[in-house]
Amino acid sequence: MSRLSSFFLGVLCGAVGLMITMNYYIVRSKDNFHLVPKVAAKLEIPYHDIRSFSLQDWQQHPSLAAAIVTSKNQALQNGSGVDAVRGSIDDMLRQWTGK
Repeated sequence: MSRLSSFFLGVLCGAVGLMITMNYYIVRSKDNFHLVPKVAAKLEIPYHDIRSFSLQDWQQHPSLAAAIVTSKNQALQNGSGVDAVRGSIDDMLRQWTGK
């Protein structure tokens, strides 16, 4: 492979990687990896592991939450987000009841 063809192959790989990074999130849930389209194309961290996301984590990543909701992926919506809310409600109830 000549230098010029190696250069163009590198440019092509970089362009494809940039396009994926700008338009999709790679989300790891409890069951699998998912490719979630972003609501708006922007350059930010594409990989998120939501297996142990708390309510504060969701508040820090509103664009990821919006992308998951608009993707209508039931496996992701019923995953850690519901568990985080349920866990925070359980913690509040434990504090109020003293148990």
